[in-house]
Amino acid sequence: MDVDLSTGTVGPLAKLTPDGEQAIHEASLELLEDVGMKVDYEPALDLLEENGCSVDREERLVMFPRELVEDAVEQAPSSVTLHARNPDQTVTIGEGAPVFSPCGSAPNVLTYDGGRRPSTLAEYEQFVKLTQMTDTMTCSGYNHCEPNDVDQEVKHFALMKRAILMTDKPLKGESWGADRAEAAIEMAGIANGDRDLSKPYVIATINTVSPRTLDAKMTGGLLEYANHGQPTMISPAVMAAASGPATLAGTLSLGNAEILAGVTVAQLANQGAPVLYGLPTSNVDVRYGSFSIGSPEGALCVSFAAQMARYYDIPCRAGGGLTDAKTVDDQAGAEAMFQLMTAILSGVDFIHHSAGILDSYSTSSPEKFVLDCDRIEYIKRYQAGYDINEETLAKDLIEEIETGDHFLSQRHTLTHSKDFHIPDLFYRDAYDNWESEGGKNAFERAHERVRELLDDYERPPIDETVEQELDAYVDERVETIRAGD
Repeated sequence: MDVDLSTGTVGPLAKLTPDGEQAIHEASLELLEDVGMKVDYEPALDLLEENGCSVDREERLVMFPRELVEDAVEQAPSSVTLHARNPDQTVTIGEGAPVFSPCGSAPNVLTYDGGRRPSTLAEYEQFVKLTQMTDTMTCSGYNHCEPNDVDQEVKHFALMKRAILMTDKPLKGESWGADRAEAAIEMAGIANGDRDLSKPYVIATINTVSPRTLDAKMTGGLLEYANHGQPTMISPAVMAAASGPATLAGTLSLGNAEILAGVTVAQLANQGAPVLYGLPTSNVDVRYGSFSIGSPEGALCVSFAAQMARYYDIPCRAGGGLTDAKTVDDQAGAEAMFQLMTAILSGVDFIHHSAGILDSYSTSSPEKFVLDCDRIEYIKRYQAGYDINEETLAKDLIEEIETGDHFLSQRHTLTHSKDFHIPDLFYRDAYDNWESEGGKNAFERAHERVRELLDDYERPPIDETVEQELDAYVDERVETIRAGD
């Protein structure tokens, strides 16, 4: 046999036919051209009107010509390299392996020994440390949990500064408003010794307000990132049966239209500005009115996002270890594994909320963080597949072993069993051994792993001059904000 085959080359999951892709595209263009989007930010309205959109200033309603939208999508790059201050941590989004970013924006934290409670800056720091200490996470993330003990007017400085100093991985930054976006971008430039921002250093999420609204704060952030050549993830969180139709086809065509509107604004601001097709969309459980991010419908939306991003030839962002469970239990593990597997096998390029998220985005857990990392490594091993060649088919060895005998003592077994995946936390030893070691469940073992990682954490080095410049920038900006109160 003179060919070397790998099952890891098998293509991504897909739930849409080519005709289905085209139908969604056409429906979205008709929405933008005939129904329109509300754009609640004056500079964006000016930009759109100058480029041929029909703009109702009183209603702030914009009709997007089909050709303008399709041209904008063509201008968006198919990948973006996100540079880290440690060059070894630099990642490319849209080429090959997905980038994993941890939990974000939850106002609560849940731990094995402390239960559920409002999160603080100290707990945010723990998540940043865990991100640095786990190879599975390849982007630092932002706002892993809300620091409820920090002045909200200046919290973005506290979060961004810690992300820069406590990790050396690529950065995710604030986008809520042009002023906060500017601060995140400038701090990323300082951290990388490049105040002129000659490269992409920081990525941000831009959420639309469904149905059909680009609000002032997020649109301001979008323009700020686009003008500086920094990537954004246009991310409508349409809720089927609430902020979108109860049918997934209707909800997805609406979300697709909102993404295309955001892409158009970014490209009109700066042709070639990197953008990601983001779709943190799912359904509402109509029994309770709750956003069900761990549902099968949510997984279908993830698969849709990856497929439509390939249709438009731009990178994709979707959710990862999502769950509606309230604690670290069987539901949390099952839903997170299902959502992660869908995202990875569908070919999502940037997987946000990869680790640690609980309770429909409202809680972050360090124990679930490390368990999710184990889940991701399981799926990566599955996705890698296996080689098929003369050595791995092992025909001669199979012929050599007598029927009813075993392969344990063979050199071939010793060599190739090293390829088997060994998890950090999932327990495989005998029951008696598990019992003698305390009979610990996954939550308990994860708690011990968190403590080990935090105890072993060391802050990555940073140039002293850069740190001083960062401190001075933050001090000056915070003082200015507080003086204006």
